[in-house]
Amino acid sequence: MNFQLLELDTTLFGFKVAKILSSRLSLAELQITLDELRNQNVRLVFWPSDSTDASSRQAAKKFNGILCSEQTTYLIDLKELSPPSLTATGVEIFQEKAPTIELEQLALQAGTYSHFKNDPNFPPEFFLKLYRVWIANSVNGSVASRVIVIWHDNKVVAMATLGTKNNRGDIGLLAVNEDFRGKKFGTKLVHAAQAYFIEIGFSHAQVVTQKENTLACRLYEKCGFHQEKIENYYHFWL
Repeated sequence: MNFQLLELDTTLFGFKVAKILSSRLSLAELQITLDELRNQNVRLVFWPSDSTDASSRQAAKKFNGILCSEQTTYLIDLKELSPPSLTATGVEIFQEKAPTIELEQLALQAGTYSHFKNDPNFPPEFFLKLYRVWIANSVNGSVASRVIVIWHDNKVVAMATLGTKNNRGDIGLLAVNEDFRGKKFGTKLVHAAQAYFIEIGFSHAQVVTQKENTLACRLYEKCGFHQEKIENYYHFWL
């Protein structure tokens, strides 16, 4: 089967959502896949496709795919890092049982360039619901192994969620309050994440962001990550 039904998204949005798994498809292959999904009453389809494949781009255009994001995966070989050099002063593990208001706001900020935010057909209230659930599930440990934060005056002003993906350490959400940018809080969070991944035995770590998010891209590159791939993230409304 060339696709996966997304249970969480389906439950949150109240209609069936699926993701196409093959990164390269011809026009005929995409048509067959979309027809099958339509027959299963799927309403929204995500397709992270190989940005270098012309046939995939043409197929997506033919079937009115909305290019919502140029999703960029960054990778780092943790064996090249020295843990003592990873300065993360002020970074703490978030210990509360539920997100604070500030933590929730940072999670929403982290989604500013996401494919959900950039789809004009995607209801804004669904975006809010998704990211609130994402940070709540990160805090309770169901989708993240750790949430790290920086506090100022008893308020969270920077945060990152850490987990595992593709047998790698994975940074999920990362955001810094706009009033606290320029203080290297982003760098401290990334360094803390790298140190944590080394501590628990990963040889590599990754983070997925959007090409349009130039601040994030520069941050990860400055912290030693290199670009592994760019995927054109399409939405199809059936």
